[in-house]
Amino acid sequence: MGKILVKDGILVEGPNGVTLAANRCKSCGRVYFPKGKYCLDCLGNELEDIPLNKRGKLFSYSVVGMPSTHFKPPYAVGFVEMPECLRVFAPLDISADQPFKIGMEMEVYEDILWREGEKEYVGYRFRPLG
Repeated sequence: MGKILVKDGILVEGPNGVTLAANRCKSCGRVYFPKGKYCLDCLGNELEDIPLNKRGKLFSYSVVGMPSTHFKPPYAVGFVEMPECLRVFAPLDISADQPFKIGMEMEVYEDILWREGEKEYVGYRFRPLG
């Protein structure tokens, strides 16, 4: 089965496993995920690659009851606030024994988001930390 990354360069292997690949403006320090080509704050064009922290806090979420092209209901999506001062939109793990609560700790991990025939589409997902 062939694995396909849903967006090139979105994940990076770090000392604590896979995390999200971002970049930071060398002039003003603003962090971008996904990576930007230049800084939208100061228009600087020198950005350095950085890995995002694996953990953040749930900022908002929605449990969706309508089917989509790749996800069967119910599925959850939400924004996770990262320590680098940005919010990441992502699919979330639904767990019957741990309901979502705004402010709860979440952790990113690499996951197969959907399958089409012999292909697996890989991306990221956040899960609650117990």
